[in-house]
Amino acid sequence: MAIESFPIDGALLGAIMLCPDGHGYALRNWLSANLNPIWRIAPSRIYFTLARMERAGLIRGTTALQTGRPPRRTFHITPAGQDAFWKWVMTPVRHLRDVRVEFLAKLYFLHRLAPERAAALVTAEIAALERIRSRLAQRRHLKVGDVVIGRLAHTFRLGQLQATLDWLYNCSTILKEAQ
Repeated sequence: MAIESFPIDGALLGAIMLCPDGHGYALRNWLSANLNPIWRIAPSRIYFTLARMERAGLIRGTTALQTGRPPRRTFHITPAGQDAFWKWVMTPVRHLRDVRVEFLAKLYFLHRLAPERAAALVTAEIAALERIRSRLAQRRHLKVGDVVIGRLAHTFRLGQLQATLDWLYNCSTILKEAQ
């Protein structure tokens, strides 16, 4: 099963790989403590996504009885889940708007789990955004129903792309220095 939802499936799989006590509440706290400045996920979505990923075979849950408390369901990643995680984490994001949240989450997990692979993700993201910039540069404006606003939106988007590309090149430098 491919990871479809943005980026909850991939982030939860990464959290399960990194969180030693992978039950829902612990995963929620781990995600909050480690990724909160980048991105937040509603607790209800965590539990819903865990159940969906278990049905899909990406994770396996075990139930343990607790004295005076409800049973605790702990999750472990399956080989299919590991494959889905690595595919997600090594694939560049498709839209510029996803760099701020999803790409940063991917970098976080790569830095923690396989730092030697982070530079490859950055390089792939640069190539993806360069293709977007090339297509956008061929236009004079975006089609928004008003030519002036279309030109302004176009220059804004090009500026965002350039700023993000500059940041990604800086990421490459920082990652090289960190090795």
